[in-house]
Amino acid sequence: EDHVEREPDAYKRALNQLKTGKDIVIIFTPDNLHHEMALEALKRGLHVMVTKPIVQQLPQHLELLELAKKNNSLLTVEVHKRFDPIYADCRQRIKGCGNFSYFSSYMSQPKFQLSTFKAWASFSDISYYLNSHHVDFHCWAMEDMARPEKVTAMGSSGIANRAPYDLKTEDTITLLVQWRSITDPSAVGTAVYTASWVAPKADVHSQQSFHYMGSTGEFRIDQAHRGYYMNSDDGTPLSINPLYMKYTPDSDGYYSGQHGYGYRSIEEFVKGVIQLRKGEVKDPREFDHKLATVYRTVSSTAIIHAGRLSLDNKSQPVVIHYDTAGVPCKLELTNTGSKL
Repeated sequence: EDHVEREPDAYKRALNQLKTGKDIVIIFTPDNLHHEMALEALKRGLHVMVTKPIVQQLPQHLELLELAKKNNSLLTVEVHKRFDPIYADCRQRIKGCGNFSYFSSYMSQPKFQLSTFKAWASFSDISYYLNSHHVDFHCWAMEDMARPEKVTAMGSSGIANRAPYDLKTEDTITLLVQWRSITDPSAVGTAVYTASWVAPKADVHSQQSFHYMGSTGEFRIDQAHRGYYMNSDDGTPLSINPLYMKYTPDSDGYYSGQHGYGYRSIEEFVKGVIQLRKGEVKDPREFDHKLATVYRTVSSTAIIHAGRLSLDNKSQPVVIHYDTAGVPCKLELTNTGSKL
């Protein structure tokens, strides 16, 4: 039993002990707290990494972007799928497959996780928590190729909102997104992102896969099943993925998972900050091509936020508007014309 008095602002006292322009803050808290904590860290001129989703609303993302720019802070999102060797390889190959046509992704976790997430799940949703992975990957793959224009979302319910969980959240959320080519505006593509946290127990903790089709090629990736299987008399069949995190110890009995791609996004962020501290890199924007910086992840936030707005407005389509620099700047409900 925890007898420590709750102090929600304790992190601010910790931030005050850090050195402006030199120290790092890594935020892994419930989704609804990301914006507030990142804002406080950036106000102090610190370098910040936030786990996905960086924030829940597009205006919040743009606010952090401007503050990071003002203070010359490196602000990135921890989206480790970018460091998955198979995903990273596919992203490069996509560039040679013509215009984008179709993308479909699925990611899930077993329903017993709802008990683990009970304290915060009602303040977020499964699209923020899991769809954000494949939305980010797709946006990353589409850089300089295509951009999202319209989002429509639908959700299923009947498990998470009933006993024993009693959460104010959907079971499964699907986002339908229309994309348009930047270089060939007559070419339109469709993306379907689905995420669920009510799946039954399976051979893997998280099912995750996607199908990408371009005008000259397509890819199907099942991240959870990479041809590495284990069967035994004393356990259920396993599909093992040591590329993400290696849980078995090294020959000396020590932890040896630090080279899995689950750590790479954090490692590369730290390396970037070290380069800034040494003066080897002057402008955090120089990392745009290799890290999920606040500048290169606006589209992901726009899609996820638009999905939430669509769900909250009886699945109305939400249009994404762009500024003159091609950055998402506002969202609009199509049936009401209200801009957010």
